[in-house]
Amino acid sequence: MSMRFRYYLYLFVFCGIISLNSCITTSIVPIRVYNPSEVKFPDSTYHITLVNRLYFPTGNESYIERDSIDSLVINNIAQKNLFKGVEDALYSSELIDKVTIVQKTREDKNTLNFDIELEPLNWDTIGAISDRNRSDVVISLDGLIVKHFYSTKVVFDIDLYNSNLFYKIGILKVYLSALFRVYDPEKKHLIEKYHYSDTIFWESEGKTLHSALRNLPLKKNAVSEAAYWSGLYYAERFISHWEEVDRFYFIRGHPDLKEAAILAKEEKWLDAAKIWKVLAYGPDNEIASSAALNMALVSEMNDNLDAALNWAKKSYSLNKKESVEQYLKVLVERIRLYKKYVWTEE
Repeated sequence: MSMRFRYYLYLFVFCGIISLNSCITTSIVPIRVYNPSEVKFPDSTYHITLVNRLYFPTGNESYIERDSIDSLVINNIAQKNLFKGVEDALYSSELIDKVTIVQKTREDKNTLNFDIELEPLNWDTIGAISDRNRSDVVISLDGLIVKHFYSTKVVFDIDLYNSNLFYKIGILKVYLSALFRVYDPEKKHLIEKYHYSDTIFWESEGKTLHSALRNLPLKKNAVSEAAYWSGLYYAERFISHWEEVDRFYFIRGHPDLKEAAILAKEEKWLDAAKIWKVLAYGPDNEIASSAALNMALVSEMNDNLDAALNWAKKSYSLNKKESVEQYLKVLVERIRLYKKYVWTEE
């Protein structure tokens, strides 16, 4: 299970559980959380050069007949849109001023083997590319496989008049696998070697299997779109960003919880926290658990994740609610990301 999927799975389960109870004992509040980048660029990285080492001039990239585009053209189309996705993702960062794309003609001209992975660029070449383009980081595309598959299926359904209906479905899948290397030219350091792969599919209906297939996107357009999104998703690993997520806090069960909830609604969170902190050490375990959870929320709001985790642990130890357990998982995952991508790099 990927890191991104696992993290959002926790959020999904967490929010789903809370939604069942929020109308009774809790209130939902949106907060902003910081998602660090998975890959750390050198400090003061403003200019990035993307090097496409796989381009092979064919002269007919605009030819769009469905069944007549050869593999070289398909790969060139994929390369172009893959880099467009990478470029757009990098420009979404406030830190990146310029992205330069360099096309290098395919080195293995005597073979059409698209499974080949090129050897790393040597440091003299990287230095020359960096000097010529004044780039702080060089990212090279050193391998790319693009495959597409057509299939069909028949779907049975019943309409409002109980008539049996059979829908013909056309399916187009585009599989893309790309090898990227990321270099720090100044330190002559390979920042990462990364294989990115993804599969994107389209479905269309038709009265016949042939018409269902004909209603699918053109192969060229499907490859273009799949490559663009693959490039975008790959490069998002370099971009730190803030995200708004929903959290919850307890508002009922004790008069002081109600009083603090009023303060929280007025965004007087520190005043509310003074009440919650007292309740968190009270004799009633259920109330203390609720107040401790609320203290965890205030700590997370202030980006004090260790304190948030300690408060959440205290809450769960006093009253083992499933919603608090899921919140613990969210905090543990956030701290893991910080330790891996932020704190250890300072």
